[in-house]
Amino acid sequence: MSSLLATALLSVALMAAPAPPMAASAAPGAPPSYLMVDLGTFGGDDSYAHAMNDRGDVIGRAQDASGVHQGFLWQRGRMINLGAFNPIDVNDRGEVVGARDDGSGAYVWHRGIFRPLGGLYIRPVAINNRGQVLGQAAAGPVLWTDGRTQPLPLDDVSDVNDRGQVSGGVSLSPDGFHAALWHGRRTTDLGAGPFNRSNTYGLNDSGWVIGWQFSPDQYPRGILWRHGRALDIGTLGGNTTEPLAINNRGEILAKSHNTSNYARPALWRNGVMYDLSLAGISTEGEVVDLDDRGGIAATIRLVPGTAHAVVYRPR
Repeated sequence: MSSLLATALLSVALMAAPAPPMAASAAPGAPPSYLMVDLGTFGGDDSYAHAMNDRGDVIGRAQDASGVHQGFLWQRGRMINLGAFNPIDVNDRGEVVGARDDGSGAYVWHRGIFRPLGGLYIRPVAINNRGQVLGQAAAGPVLWTDGRTQPLPLDDVSDVNDRGQVSGGVSLSPDGFHAALWHGRRTTDLGAGPFNRSNTYGLNDSGWVIGWQFSPDQYPRGILWRHGRALDIGTLGGNTTEPLAINNRGEILAKSHNTSNYARPALWRNGVMYDLSLAGISTEGEVVDLDDRGGIAATIRLVPGTAHAVVYRPR
């Protein structure tokens, strides 16, 4: 899950700096093919996938017959209507964190009941299987646990895992911004490589963090931080890769440019970057998340002006 601050930092043009870590290689071919499941709508034209949990449940927004978009949880092949709610993340227990359309703040939905996050307005970012919610309050990032909010010593946040580790970023004087990992009372600076800029997009339960930093020629590259080292996960032959999600098998869903400089859905697995368009995943849309079984949530354009949330399941 990328943050607004991460996206903004990517647009900053900077000067040359040291070389990045060695890049992983791209390879021809593709992983096994996928079966696409259309999640449908509530009677309208459109639906959009936002995220999925490790069991393959998907959250998003879907249009009803009157043209109004409602929040949904797609679970066991059924789309559950969450009403005027914008879902952001879902854990394996089916708890959905998001914000009400009426501006009343952040809530956790579970089995038809909305629970407010302690009365404090928080822009929700993620929820783990312990029910902890990571968010952005007016004063900065917080971790919400059982009605209590804990301020975090970070300037940006992207994800929280089941161990309570938080991926994010810290601002460094005078002009740096570094990817970081927080756990307990300790904040670990993950480094930044060229141009003193990096940030995170997410992490898995092993504490493997995905994010970005610049290459020496000023292109944003996907980075995997694990075991204290930063690995450039490579590209499909082009200049840039944007990691989107990582599962507990260490697979990374990404958007990567090929040799013709076209962005393609991609999967990084064991040091190899695969072009998912060769495995049947549409380039007319956006992949957004993946689960621990290799399933991928996406939004595709069926015809111009119409989009549907889908799940790609490995055959």
